[in-house]
Amino acid sequence: MTRKDEKTVNKNSCGCLTDDLFDKKPNCENKKIIIDNDRLCNARNSDMEFFVDPDPEKVSLNFYQNRFTDGLPIIPPTTERVKRFLNSTFHNPEDVLAILPPKMGQATPEKIAINSVMAGCLPQFQPVLEHVIKAVSIDQFNLAGVNATTHPISICIIINGPLIDEIEMNTSVGCLAPSNIANATIGRALRLCLINIAGAIPGVGDHATHGSPAKYSYCFAENQKENPWEPLHVERGFNSHESTVTVMAAESPQNVNDHRSQSAEDLLDTIIHTATTAGCNNSHVPGELLIIMSPEHATTIKQGGWSKKDVQNYIHENSHLSSILADRGGRKLDEKNINNGQVRITRSPQDVVVVVAGGPGRHTMISHGFGGGSESVTIPIKLNNGFNPKSVDHHE
Repeated sequence: MTRKDEKTVNKNSCGCLTDDLFDKKPNCENKKIIIDNDRLCNARNSDMEFFVDPDPEKVSLNFYQNRFTDGLPIIPPTTERVKRFLNSTFHNPEDVLAILPPKMGQATPEKIAINSVMAGCLPQFQPVLEHVIKAVSIDQFNLAGVNATTHPISICIIINGPLIDEIEMNTSVGCLAPSNIANATIGRALRLCLINIAGAIPGVGDHATHGSPAKYSYCFAENQKENPWEPLHVERGFNSHESTVTVMAAESPQNVNDHRSQSAEDLLDTIIHTATTAGCNNSHVPGELLIIMSPEHATTIKQGGWSKKDVQNYIHENSHLSSILADRGGRKLDEKNINNGQVRITRSPQDVVVVVAGGPGRHTMISHGFGGGSESVTIPIKLNNGFNPKSVDHHE
């Protein structure tokens, strides 16, 4: 028994309550030990190894002042928290998974875990973040250009496959909005990795003139259950039972509001007129265009007998504007892109990236890409033996 004047501490805690919240196996018996006031931290035998300032506000402010954050509060990346994340990786903590420009920082599981903890992720998100980092480091994505440009381009993360349900991602109502921990923190963790590993600090390694709210987090999963067509990863050659991550350089999404159109052509024309604007990056440098279609819009188009390829072909062929308006960007318009005084905003139907996500409502979201400066990348989420996991438990 403890005396009334004796302080107690949960023996599995390091002094911060969030440790108990993120503990995979919480101590239900809530066993207590007596605090020794001569020690810095009574949760562990070693003061020096596990002592952390117990004031999260002070830690967060210190990190902010050192430009380690995105401006929002962070969870202190204690040794214990980082170790929990590393329990969900099949790599060694010091393995170099990618080199991230412009700083050419080495992205290791340990560094990814530190930034994931700071972002508020759960440990089971670690394998997803590792694959996101691998994807953005692939040459065709051109992370150096994405980080260096004055254009307000962000990185959109799209998840497909069984892991969507495993980590409880939001595919439906408000999938691009606050509320879901996976959608919010996976996207935020990527941004923190870019700041702290790649060196993409605004004004230093990130030169976007205004930046973008999508740089805080732009991550969602496709609504495969209400998708009338094949999902993105199947379209790109993967099996439906595989889980994948797609990264795409994309602007903040813009709404397409069409509650009245009853035919596929009318609805797609609304989307095209919203997307085809002078001043968009695609107008003077044609490239990828992300279409996040609501299930209701997708169903209307499917009921008209249209396949996803039909949609991509139609948008590509009809999304064009005057070359006079198009030739006002940061790069002179390439003459080969001009046809009868018109310029298409995509290079081919494959540039039209169509996914289905969101809940009830006749809306579609569009995101212009980075022209020809970046190509989207889709990779499978796999273990080091090539096995494609159907559960996060396979990573442990």
